[in-house]
Amino acid sequence: MRVLFPFVGDSVGGSHRSILELHYALKEKNITSIFVLHEIGPLSELFDSLNVEYKYIYTRYLAGESPSLLKIAFSIAANFIKLSRFIRKNRIDIVHGNDLRVNLTWSLPTKFSNSVYLWHQRSLMSPSVLWNASAVLADYFITISKYVDQSLPGNISRIKRTLILNPFNTKDTYDRITSRKWLNMCYKIPEDVILLGYIGRLVEWKNVDFLIKCFSKYTDESDLHLHLIIVGTGKNKYIEILKELACKASVRNTITFAGFNSEPNKVISAFDLMIAPSNQEPFGRTLVEAMIQKTPILAAKGGGHSEIINHGVTGRLYNHYDMKDFTDQCNICLGTDNLEIVNQANFVASSRYSSCQHVESIMHVYKKLLAI
Repeated sequence: MRVLFPFVGDSVGGSHRSILELHYALKEKNITSIFVLHEIGPLSELFDSLNVEYKYIYTRYLAGESPSLLKIAFSIAANFIKLSRFIRKNRIDIVHGNDLRVNLTWSLPTKFSNSVYLWHQRSLMSPSVLWNASAVLADYFITISKYVDQSLPGNISRIKRTLILNPFNTKDTYDRITSRKWLNMCYKIPEDVILLGYIGRLVEWKNVDFLIKCFSKYTDESDLHLHLIIVGTGKNKYIEILKELACKASVRNTITFAGFNSEPNKVISAFDLMIAPSNQEPFGRTLVEAMIQKTPILAAKGGGHSEIINHGVTGRLYNHYDMKDFTDQCNICLGTDNLEIVNQANFVASSRYSSCQHVESIMHVYKKLLAI
């Protein structure tokens, strides 16, 4: 079996790390994974560092980069022959797409190359009726949470879709004290602070601006020596807005904007409390990573977070945009012993999100599609 994973290549996120976990597991089953990148950038750098082979295919435009239907149709047509030839030449059985632009660009060439297209939906689909066309473009759909699954168009039959939780290396753990010393040294963070941490992309819907406002209020009300580290990248304009907000809130000296870090699990293991402020997360990968590292969690209620965190049992949830509830929950998280909660969270993560369980579910879909 030969499975192709095309990626744009302009970012590194949860979907890429999930597919890498799948790639290593498929390799043990003697299944060939082929990676294609359309841009040389953050993802190619990660693949190079991990010695993961990939092929580069230049495309001037990818479908979906513009919402214009005309431009989408043009992009599909412009890349159709090139991608079809690649699929046939490399004898691809399944094309496994994980990104909107990839799904729109690769699905039609795959269908016309007598291969199978698997559409892995990792974000919410908009309610536009135009998405009904996805039922024709793809042979099968995988979603990552109930929150995402409920957003799929109604014309996608239940027999053409399944929900499979993202995979994690549940044994990849770090010592908190060692990680904290490393993080303090990397970013010159004072040793005696209680470290709150955010890790993820810096985009508006992640609500990092609200986190900064909450952190400012919490530091004013608390006697604790607090520090917030924000790990992740985004558009320069938005990052500047966040930094200006921190200055206006008089917390710029107690917030570290760390940028991208290639060792997210090690970073998370150094936090005293990880905060996830988005209520619209399709899944919430960093929550599971924190559960594996036994790092306490405070997350906004809603979206995928509410499917992962059992409030008061495996972490704590606060009401979205409720600053008082945020500070109240912080007081509980930082004022009590979290040993029972983090141990229970680690047990749940290990039993629900293991790579072995994920690959068996994916293999079941692959075999079903190829009627093996």
